[in-house]
Amino acid sequence: VTEPLLIEVDQIYHLACPASPIFYKYNPVKTIKTNVIGTLNMLGLAKRVGARILLTSTSEVYGDPLVHPQDESYWGNVNPIGVRSCYDEGKRVAETLMFDYHRQHGIEIRIARIFNTYGPRMNIDDGRVVSNFIAQAIRGEPLTVQAPGTQTRSFCYVSDMVCKSCFLAY
Repeated sequence: VTEPLLIEVDQIYHLACPASPIFYKYNPVKTIKTNVIGTLNMLGLAKRVGARILLTSTSEVYGDPLVHPQDESYWGNVNPIGVRSCYDEGKRVAETLMFDYHRQHGIEIRIARIFNTYGPRMNIDDGRVVSNFIAQAIRGEPLTVQAPGTQTRSFCYVSDMVCKSCFLAY
């Protein structure tokens, strides 16, 4: 998606971007390019052909939230220069671009903020909490909870995510 596509479509599903910290930290510049340039390219395509576009975003747009649970009125507590920022800030910019294209060009948009989805065919070594728990359980190891152990997570099984997602639609 970091290169323009010249195709004819009526719907665009922009799901491009590694979601695992191991993978997005490996190449942070490519990660933010996928979020920003990729989103610009997909929005340009949507504008050219009049397509509706869905962006998969993330709960990471809230940063390290001070409010639990988060609702759509909460804007977050973010670190724009941390090692995770290529992903977090990239997704925030992608959402901004989606709304700017909607307001300026009338593009029909959808944004799905996905939270910790798990299910079959997960990469066992992707560094996310569910796969870490599964890998540790398979190896007979204690499940690791990072200090101080007060973290919260929302988990969603993949079929529930696909069937019941709430989308910001405009």
